[in-house]
Amino acid sequence: MIYWFSGTGNSRWVAGQLARRLGERLMDIADCVARGDYRHSLQPGESIGWVFPTYSWGPPPVVLDFIARWHIDGYEKGRTYCYMVATCGDDVGLTADIFASALGYIDLSAAFSVQMPNNYILLPGFDTDPAELERSKIASAPRRIDGVADAIARRGRVTDVVTGSHKWLKSRVIRPLFLRLLMSDKRFAADPSLCNSCGACVASCPMRNITLDAADGMPRWHGCCAMCLGCIHRCPRRAIQYGKITRAKGRYYFKPL
Repeated sequence: MIYWFSGTGNSRWVAGQLARRLGERLMDIADCVARGDYRHSLQPGESIGWVFPTYSWGPPPVVLDFIARWHIDGYEKGRTYCYMVATCGDDVGLTADIFASALGYIDLSAAFSVQMPNNYILLPGFDTDPAELERSKIASAPRRIDGVADAIARRGRVTDVVTGSHKWLKSRVIRPLFLRLLMSDKRFAADPSLCNSCGACVASCPMRNITLDAADGMPRWHGCCAMCLGCIHRCPRRAIQYGKITRAKGRYYFKPL
């Protein structure tokens, strides 16, 4: 069983690739949250996998909130294999430590990271990757996923992640500030001169947080945002911005080569 969460498609694709290689079933965390479905059962011998993007050098809050309510029947301590795979643009800091702590009574057997194209564009100095680097990361990902899948199939107990430099500062100092100050959808807005009410933002939002206003057809955000940036990256007319900072920034969502 592989639980996954994704905004611009990187983690969804990685989860799908792992599921195909390992013969595992997929569980969409956002769908589970929407249904209020927090209790599941393991099949005999089944492992528990988690695939998610890295948010400011840690797991996404929506994933941690899900785990806080989640219960899994059939888990056997010391026998059930549980692993996480964090997608990242560059490095993951202390994501594995934070995630292992959040699991509580569930033992994290292994942790992996998979480098994928960057999508965070809401702060100065952060942007999507140049086209050549984006293609290179996507082209390199299948080989990395093969290695991760092999380790999981062997039930390897490893921590195989790129933590990067200054990992404690990033995950223990910058991340809490990010979560407190930069997890609001209040600055998202659509330019009415560009928006054609196509609904791509609504369809791309895993949290069902966006609707089109009946009066003017413009998207409205309702305060339950995971900050996955799916809406801003999937808008085909670049109508959606986050204040003024994203006007000159790139856009990205996963497309296989």
